[in-house]
Amino acid sequence: MQPHIKFKLNKELDKKIALLFLNVKAGGIDFSNCIIDVHPELKRIKKKNQVIQKKIIGNYFDTFYQKYKDYLRKRTKDFQKDWNKIEKKYFKTVARVFKNHLWPKGDYIGYLSIVNCNPRFIKNKTFQVFYFHPEGVVSVVAHELLHFIFYDYCLKNHAKIFKKLNTDKGIFWDLAEIFNAVILSQPEFIKIHQIKRPLYYPAHKKYFSVLKSYWQKFPEINGWVIKSYTYLKNKN
Repeated sequence: MQPHIKFKLNKELDKKIALLFLNVKAGGIDFSNCIIDVHPELKRIKKKNQVIQKKIIGNYFDTFYQKYKDYLRKRTKDFQKDWNKIEKKYFKTVARVFKNHLWPKGDYIGYLSIVNCNPRFIKNKTFQVFYFHPEGVVSVVAHELLHFIFYDYCLKNHAKIFKKLNTDKGIFWDLAEIFNAVILSQPEFIKIHQIKRPLYYPAHKKYFSVLKSYWQKFPEINGWVIKSYTYLKNKN
């Protein structure tokens, strides 16, 4: 049974992620810039200790959420409407890719965020969406949901390879991110999210063309996973 995505506000989660991502670099991106570029008032906290950072972020987010509470609520409702329009079509398209693999159980909630980090949480199947994301909410949700089913599919169908690998870093993370870039650049998905250029981390650019060609030559999930994993393993 396919899930239904719900969108909500979660100020405390937003505070926690902002504090965490001040010190996160991944795939060629410094996520502290994704926070400070949006909220330059927070630039001064980078050199502070974590206790002071947490206090400043807490006060800043409390003030921001209170000041713009009506707009943030409206934005959340707009996200829900935009996603609802394409949800059924998206799930049908994903089902063809994953051979009707069942979606893993979880909360399936998208939390609006005032910082542009957009993390996903594999354990409970939730994620954040930047409230002014340049690619729009549909593109972000389409991406994050693919992570949930891709990791579950790989762990259940190729456990010998993936059961000991980390979903947040290393080759499994690389594979999942490049898979999303490959699949979401296919015509049937472009019709859904309306983003024509492929979206990938800067560090994955050197792998994208090769792994996309694997899918174009033989668009079958099991073959792609094994062949792409082997390619990345030999490159690292």
